[in-house]
Amino acid sequence: MDVKMEKLERELEEFLADCRKQKFSDEEMRFICQPIVWYFRRLTIRRWILWFFLPILVVYLLWNYCDTCAWSASAVGRLLLIQLLPYWDWTPYYYNRCLIERAEPADSKINEPKPLGRHETLWENCVLCESLNTIPIASNVSYSMLEIEYLERGLPVIVTDCQVQQDLDSLLQRINDKTPQLLNSKPCDVSTNLLLRHLFNIDSALEKISGYQATASSMAWHLQFRNCDTKSVKASRVYAPRPYYYPRHLEPFYSSWLLMAHNTRRPLQEIYVRGLIFVQQLSGHFELRLRPKQPCDGNVCPNLSLRLSASECLVYSTDLWRLSYGLQKPDPRNSSVATVLEVDWER
Repeated sequence: MDVKMEKLERELEEFLADCRKQKFSDEEMRFICQPIVWYFRRLTIRRWILWFFLPILVVYLLWNYCDTCAWSASAVGRLLLIQLLPYWDWTPYYYNRCLIERAEPADSKINEPKPLGRHETLWENCVLCESLNTIPIASNVSYSMLEIEYLERGLPVIVTDCQVQQDLDSLLQRINDKTPQLLNSKPCDVSTNLLLRHLFNIDSALEKISGYQATASSMAWHLQFRNCDTKSVKASRVYAPRPYYYPRHLEPFYSSWLLMAHNTRRPLQEIYVRGLIFVQQLSGHFELRLRPKQPCDGNVCPNLSLRLSASECLVYSTDLWRLSYGLQKPDPRNSSVATVLEVDWER
């Protein structure tokens, strides 16, 4: 190879010397040597292409067909990105599909609907309740009937034959015997006069109630808590069974409340619930109030008040209504117990 190159260089030197003797101008020399220049340029380009693209091709093949190599390269890349964090925060771009933000058209921002607040509904829904005076009552129903005649029209309904009646003693016994997950859970939305809030746990609260029941005490107490985590919600199905008209295709309730009071007046207070709501009265009674959401409140739709007695159930959707409950006239001989089931209702 070296011999050939030396020979080629000698030939070029002889050629240049011969051209100088003939006194060619610079422009004529460029024209004569143009093919030779282009030949060497093509050789250089081929050499750079070979050295540049060959490693890329090798990396591509290893990445796609060698899992070990791909995993190792990914691990090294992540380590390098972590080292870059003090100098460049790349985390905002991690989940973005586009690295360059595109400005939204002005008309799309104007027409984009404003998200509804927890106490708001679409103003078009107000027509559903503006002529409603009382809550309808039904019995021996099916879910399809409730859905077509009431729920899809935004109307609450009281089902009088829920068949879920249960006294406080049997409820406490069932919880203690069959729901250890519930006793050990941490509920949310707690309200009680049995314990200080920072000392509250379900086991201690129910133990106090059981003690009052055993001694026939006239102590006034109330307890309200909501089961939020999955295990406690599943455990609550032991004492909060589905009503007979609850269909199989409907999702299980994602949250459940237990409302209890004895020998104490409770002013109406709102509890925030969402979705399709089943309020089941197990024992005694509670006073309930449904208030329309904004902008249907005021003089558009009325506030609906009712007294829910044992074995009755209130069914409604929170798309239009807000719920409050209380106890105005407690019965000292009977405790008031109710459950509230929240279902993610997708039509």
